[in-house]
Amino acid sequence: MIATLEGTLVRRGPDCLVEVGGLGLAVTVPAGCAAALPAAGERVRLWTHLAVREDAWTLYGFLDQDELALFRLLISVTGVGPKLALGILSGAPATTIAHALHAGDEKTLATLPGIGRKSAARLVVELGSRVPPALLAAGAPAPSASADADAVHPNEPVARDLLGAMGLPAARAGQLLREALREDADLGGDPVAWVRAALRHLG
Repeated sequence: MIATLEGTLVRRGPDCLVEVGGLGLAVTVPAGCAAALPAAGERVRLWTHLAVREDAWTLYGFLDQDELALFRLLISVTGVGPKLALGILSGAPATTIAHALHAGDEKTLATLPGIGRKSAARLVVELGSRVPPALLAAGAPAPSASADADAVHPNEPVARDLLGAMGLPAARAGQLLREALREDADLGGDPVAWVRAALRHLG
């Protein structure tokens, strides 16, 4: 089992490449992790999970050990494979997902990629009492900080938390998200695409 790896980041992105001891390792990471990776050429350390199938070995990486723990918790559920778990973690920060599971917040879980209402209910039943304490100790997701009278989109807390993981203050993140939403109202249905659009408004 490859528990961690540390080396030079050769390529950034969801399918990043890390050179370790002369070997180039392809590592698949969630969207939030991809955005937080250092610049190419810098050192990076990732917590990893190796998924072995008959036709492929895939290495999944995380900057945070608790996020890895949540990933492994998700794939312990029948029908949730590594790709779906990675998609779920790409849709919201690990703390948001952890609190939603623990609180039985099926509505929030149902907004995540690949998760409908039935799947959300099953995740709550199977995982609600098994959420890593460290993620719950991080505190509940911050309430929406709106700088104007615009209505808050149901997915705004998820998108805002993704921007927060990149270091943006909540107020600034909310402002950028609303600016992007005014240009394209359909962005609200995809938190990751919404965040990408919001980042283009950074000046």
